[in-house]
Amino acid sequence: MTPHNNLGEELLQIVDEHTGDLVGKQLTRKEVIGDKLWCRTTNIFVMNTKGEILCHQRSLNKERFPGWWMTHFGGHVSGEETYDDNAIKEVAEEIGINVEKEELLPWRTSKKEESRLWVRDYITIFDGDSSELEIQKSEIEQVKWFSPEEIYKELDNEDTETGNGWKAGTHNFEQDYNCMRAVLTAAMHMGLFNDSFHHMKKWAPSKREL
Repeated sequence: MTPHNNLGEELLQIVDEHTGDLVGKQLTRKEVIGDKLWCRTTNIFVMNTKGEILCHQRSLNKERFPGWWMTHFGGHVSGEETYDDNAIKEVAEEIGINVEKEELLPWRTSKKEESRLWVRDYITIFDGDSSELEIQKSEIEQVKWFSPEEIYKELDNEDTETGNGWKAGTHNFEQDYNCMRAVLTAAMHMGLFNDSFHHMKKWAPSKREL
């Protein structure tokens, strides 16, 4: 359960700017933003064995970036949650996928200076039909599978003024995607995935054509 203060406001974990370690303080989102404090968040990339990424369009009623598309799910880490706890909770709440801890592959923890966030990136594999997912309508307008090449095309044609914007990857989508491929290859080599994921070995290197 997400912790709240007496006014029902969600409490976020405050972390050290330089290390990302907890400092033992929890404040509301408003206080964190107002005081420009550092906190934690998760990004979960849901991929299938074809190498496609499950993307989602943000609700048209969102205050920030309404209608924009994103390549990942996730949220701020709150209360006594760990990164893993938050990642499991977010994919369950946002798209109705219940994953176990061993089905999440953490592949990077990085710092985002502009948003004052320490971000933990995850991959999980899901081969279901996107139309059958139970999406959180307050957060998400729709979900759709995209190949990396389709995402590159969308990025080249985006028009943020009309709402056709993208939040792709944590830092740089092309680099992020190829890093995830490398991590998945290493995970398969270590036996972390069973034979049902053999198609991933056939993924071609992804490159954005300029």
